[in-house]
Amino acid sequence: MAALSVTQIVAWGAQYYAIAVLAPAIAAAEGWSREAIFGAYSLGLLAQGIASFPSGRLIDRYGGRIVMSAGSLLSALALAALARAPDIWSFGAAWIVTGVAMAATQYEPAFATLTAGFGSDARRAITWLTFAGGLASTVAWPVTAAALPVLGWRGAYLGWSAVTVGLCLPLHLWLLPRARGGAQARTGRALGPVLRSPAFWLVAFALTAGSLLFSVIGVHAIPMLEEAGLSAAEAVAVASFTGPMQVAGRVTEFVGLARLRPTRVAILASAAQPLSILALMAVSASPHAAGLYVVLYGMSAGILTIVRGTVPAELFGREGYGAVAGAMVAPGIMARAAGPYLAAWMWESFGGYRSVQVVILIAGITACMAFIGAAALAPKRPA
Repeated sequence: MAALSVTQIVAWGAQYYAIAVLAPAIAAAEGWSREAIFGAYSLGLLAQGIASFPSGRLIDRYGGRIVMSAGSLLSALALAALARAPDIWSFGAAWIVTGVAMAATQYEPAFATLTAGFGSDARRAITWLTFAGGLASTVAWPVTAAALPVLGWRGAYLGWSAVTVGLCLPLHLWLLPRARGGAQARTGRALGPVLRSPAFWLVAFALTAGSLLFSVIGVHAIPMLEEAGLSAAEAVAVASFTGPMQVAGRVTEFVGLARLRPTRVAILASAAQPLSILALMAVSASPHAAGLYVVLYGMSAGILTIVRGTVPAELFGREGYGAVAGAMVAPGIMARAAGPYLAAWMWESFGGYRSVQVVILIAGITACMAFIGAAALAPKRPA
């Protein structure tokens, strides 16, 4: 558990959050447009979505130790390739490889590993893991911002590569348990009935809409806050509180919502996300709204991360969990791929972030509605 907690902070920091700080420096140093940079990054998220289902099946069959160790090695190589990219095409190719590594190192493979190892206690284990993962942005943004003027954007990515191979690889290789005997060959039979369930598609839609919102905020929150009138330092400070608020949300789930089924928790948390976007839209009129935004968004995002790991087991059982969860989140990862690029394109086309905020507001509302439908239609099982 401790090993996965550390590696999740590094994986999310290096692969997901660092680009928010480094993108302006990359554009200034290389002359690449913001749209092109986030387009390359989106290719990585697209690759992650495509690789998530095969990654889940591999974990069902061989266990998380092998898959996550291989993912760490691939991630280190891909981050080094980003740092050495001579042009935007090489940069995009390196992001594709990074995306495959994401599918083997981020939350979904970690959740599958915990579900296989902890059984009926997996919900508690997943919650504990997300306590640490919620600090990834709080660690990654200030660390990357501090490294940037000293090392440059290329040196920053090389630093993340070194941490990945020096810390994450040995932790996954030495401390994760070996796969238990009798690896699951029943994944195909377990997945077939799931794909015929309306609840599966409603939850997949909710996760997709929520992922669109999450991806846009994760990459564009700082420039959105700056556009609303905050200074660069203030915007980074506000955005950095997302991590502690995610942890606060997970504590709330652990202490106050643990008796509720995950689908009910999902409804409550997803209802807070559109409210957080309304608060973000109000920052230009009242800077104090930034505090309300980061509390609502951070807490709801923290809880919904747990939901991603617990809802599949609640609704469809633990057999073939890796494949089921991989299939369920794959469309959402595709939305994460489109989100940063779409937001950058809309920002350049419409001259600001207001239209982007309207789109993610609608996404948050529809995600909540889909969770309500899934809770009403789905057959319930013990998580």
